[in-house]
Formats: sequence, C-alpha cells, structure tokens
Amino acid sequence: MAYPVVDGLRSIEFGTPGESRQALVHHVLHGRKRATAGLLDEYRREGEPVERPGECLAMLDDGSTDGGPSHAATLRVHRCDVLRFADVPDEFALAEAEGDLSATDFRASHRAYWERAGEHVDDDAAIVLVWFDLLRHRLRALQPDDADWIFSACQDAEVQRWTTIPRPYSIDHAREFVADSPNVRLAMAVVDAASDLPVGVAGINAVTDGIATVGYWVAPWGRRRGAATEALHVLSTIAARMDGVRTVRALIAGTNAASQAVARRAGFAHAGATGDLCPDGPCAVEAVAFDRTV
Repeated sequence: MAYPVVDGLRSIEFGTPGESRQALVHHVLHGRKRATAGLLDEYRREGEPVERPGECLAMLDDGSTDGGPSHAATLRVHRCDVLRFADVPDEFALAEAEGDLSATDFRASHRAYWERAGEHVDDDAAIVLVWFDLLRHRLRALQPDDADWIFSACQDAEVQRWTTIPRPYSIDHAREFVADSPNVRLAMAVVDAASDLPVGVAGINAVTDGIATVGYWVAPWGRRRGAATEALHVLSTIAARMDGVRTVRALIAGTNAASQAVARRAGFAHAGATGDLCPDGPCAVEAVAFDRTV
C-alpha cells in the first residue's frame, strides 16, 4: 500500500512502528540520519515513483496513542541512486545511521530485515538509495486558532508593505482568512518544526496555463531562519503534484530585493516582467517573475 499524502507531500516512514521508528525519527531530528534505502520492487508494486532531487517529503512518526501518525518534520531529497544490492557503498551505510559501519554491515542487516518481511534479496536486487536534508520548517493546513497570531503578524509594517492584505487589518479579517482563504487556491501555515511555533503563511494563489503562482510572508519573530526559502521548496513539491503544472512562479515587487533573494535561494530563476503589479506600501509597482520548473 502506498504511503499517504500528508500536508500535500508524499509521506515517508522509517523502520517499524514503536521503538524502531521512534529511534530513527530521533536520529533524523538530531542530525545523525541523512539517508534511507528501499527496494525498487516495492515502489513498483505500490505504483510509486522513485524520489527525485528537490522533492520534499513528510516524515511521519508514530503519533499519539489516540490518533494516527503525525507529520514530525519535512525532508528534502538532494540525491537518489538506484544500485545493485551488492554495490551499496560504505558512505551510504554511514549516512543511513542505523548502526551499520560499512557496506558489508548494511547488506547483512538489511537482507535480514527485508527477508523477515517476506522479501527475497540477492546481490542483484535493485535498491533505491535516498539522501536527504532536514528542513527547519514544515507547512500544515490552517487551523481556527491561527487567527490570533496571523492578526498579530499582519500588524507588521513589512507584511503590510509587500502584501495585499486589508489595511487596517482586523481580527475579523484573520478569522475569515483562516476559515476559507478567499481568493487563493491553497494557504498553509509555515511552522518551526522544532518548536511547533507558526511563523508565517505560504500558499498557491492560482494555477493558470500550467503555471502555479505562489505567495508567502513571514512574521517578525520567524525571520532570518530560512522559513520563506524552505516554504518555497515545499510549495514547489506540492505544485508539482497538481495536474498540468509545469512551472512554479513567484511574482515579486521589483523594489523587494529581499524577497527576490529568497526566490533565488529556493532555486527560482529571474524570468523578467510579466505586466503584473505588486504592492509596495500604498503604491503599485511592476512585478518581476521568478520561475522554477517542476
């Protein structure tokens, strides 16, 4: 059975539920585990494509006793190889951080693990090796109690300067936005994964002719920690799952150098003017498009 989609992302689970999964999630969250392996045959049976560089994944933990697994953190794939079982290198065994100190150890432990699960693994079996980075932030659906912090954040002069939010911005505006996110295709909270503190909003404004236009803002208490850049990585993965989307576009005021730098850090390329306008305080200025192919 394929893993579910969580917060718009394909999910990934490590080990088996219980102590095994808890230990591996701990290793990811604390910087030890930066890779994982799977059988290519399993991907084929589940109808799932192999992960691709740049894709973001929702790492699930065991969740609470009265609920299902929860989105513990977001991982971003930076490398994916398909190799023969006999060719898995030592460096991968160390990056996987499951106690194996060499490729020989990896083969012994993983052959035993997969054979306990009923999988026959020989030296020619195709193994998917996924290397990933841990993101500091994750995106989740908006919740009713988000209205309070969104109201506070939208009193900030920078948020008001570069966005189209109403001015003045009231708690009723925040409640309406959280309830149905008018005029946007998708709106999500940007959350610090370690503290679970919401630090901003990011989303997909519209999808037209294969182009998904995205937007984002970060509250004063969440700035200079990469929140907007990571949000763009996640939005790009979410948009890539939408039918017909080929390009993700950020329309940014030509005067907003900081936001343009964010787009570049997230792999977006300057695509020139489109004739659109963006706010710069009370003025409307020419927008510059930054595009990323998905």
